[in-house]
Amino acid sequence: CNSPIRTALTMSQRHVLTYMEDAVSQLLENREDICQYGIARFFTEYFNSVRQGTHILFREFSFVQATPHNRASFLRTFWRCFRTVGKNGGKYSSICCCLATFT
Repeated sequence: CNSPIRTALTMSQRHVLTYMEDAVSQLLENREDICQYGIARFFTEYFNSVRQGTHILFREFSFVQATPHNRASFLRTFWRCFRTVGKNGGKYSSICCCLATFT
């Protein structure tokens, strides 16, 4: 049986409020575009992107670092983009120089 306390704890652990706030913020920022295909479709696509881990693309560092899921999504995406770099060691220094600019 799910109690309100257990439900609130689960929602907190999964950072539901973080994603709801971000979704509403994105909705308000893009309201002109969203009028074309509807709010329900927007929320469906937003939460599908969270589930797939693509929601972190082109987002600010504070958002990427906000939740464990966001950080894991970033690492998976980074790995997919740069996993072939190891085949050519000379490219590592270029990536390290780029990463140094983020700190």
